[in-house]
Amino acid sequence: MASQAVLMNGPVALLFAVILLLLSSAAAGVYGFQLLPVSTVVSRHHTSQHTRGRAHFNSANNNDEATTEAERLLSKAKAIREELGSHNTNNQQLEGKSPIQIRSEFCLPATSSGSNNNDYRLYLDVGREPGTWMDPRWGASGRRIECTIDVSFSSVDEEEQSLSEEITSGLIKTVTTKSSKLSQVLKLQHAPFARLRSGFDKMKISEGGYCIESASKSSTMRFCLSVNGTEGSTASYGDVSIPQGNLYFALPYFGTSQSDGSISISKKEGTICVKQFGWNTGWRREESRILGVFRAAPLVEARRRDKF
Repeated sequence: MASQAVLMNGPVALLFAVILLLLSSAAAGVYGFQLLPVSTVVSRHHTSQHTRGRAHFNSANNNDEATTEAERLLSKAKAIREELGSHNTNNQQLEGKSPIQIRSEFCLPATSSGSNNNDYRLYLDVGREPGTWMDPRWGASGRRIECTIDVSFSSVDEEEQSLSEEITSGLIKTVTTKSSKLSQVLKLQHAPFARLRSGFDKMKISEGGYCIESASKSSTMRFCLSVNGTEGSTASYGDVSIPQGNLYFALPYFGTSQSDGSISISKKEGTICVKQFGWNTGWRREESRILGVFRAAPLVEARRRDKF
């Protein structure tokens, strides 16, 4: 009976194997895939795992290298920053001196008093004005030259009060009323250069002076600046120019404060004059000719408005 069971099981097993083979072939035909030997599948499985493992290993190495490089650069930047901070601190503490301040050539020089109550900015508008005795060809086109000059009416030390005779005598000659009283001619502090064309051009200023003319009912602040003019400038201003020499200014003066010593002058428009020889009075002599107009504004307000 046992041998008969084995003989019966053998054909059945063989038939079962044939059926599986036929079913596998049919599935491969329907779904378009090919059955691979077991050895090939195993080989490809191991290759795929090896490739993924190598890619993961390379990615980890790259991340480690990037992190190391970032840490190195961060450490280097920190060292440079600490070195610069230490260098600046040492410079400031060296001999108890404060850091060096760079001043523009259009700014007033630093004063020992530090007060700016009497610092003003002059806004010059140079061009042909009605009634001027300037040459008929000068400024005939209507072109103008606009510029700013920073000045200070603050007092200076006696050793710095030296003024040229040309400035002193020129201011005295501007007073035409014999009954007026004239104060001492003092030195007018000023920026080294006038600021033209928004700072793209400049005009050198050599020296300046001022005085106060007191009449019975009013007083006038008279001041003068010696300039190099614009005739030698590389910039072209057409038929209008500022001549080399002294420029004379005048504004109503309202007094000096007793508390802080600040002066009060008019904010209205005043005239700019030059001295030139001509025949407009009937004979040849030195004449006062209108060169343009100007306004004066406290320097603190002007800087806030002009942003320079």
